Amino acid sequence: MKKYKVVLHRDAAADIDSAFQWGCRTWGEENARVWIRELRKLTRTRLTTMPLSCPRAPESDELGVIIRQLIVGRYRILFIVETRTVEILHVISSYVGEPLSE
Repeated sequence: MKKYKVVLHRDAAADIDSAFQWGCRTWGEENARVWIRELRKLTRTRLTTMPLSCPRAPESDELGVIIRQLIVGRYRILFIVETRTVEILHVISSYVGEPLSE
């Protein structure tokens, strides 16, 4: 099975950090840490082996670039695949009113 390298764009890293901070305030630090571990585990498992099985994101049509998405709970992980590298561009909450940044 083909393995892909997964890298985080700085915007995605900021999105995850912001979501973690929100989780600490909302659920408590330990629950936020559990969430972040699960997010990383699922992302690593799915995107290193089968990123092309994820559907195109609606943003693809607007930008003219193939952007794919992986849904993890209430979050959409937006990424591109180039050769053997998956670059995660953003991690976006699907809940309105849940800010990823302050």
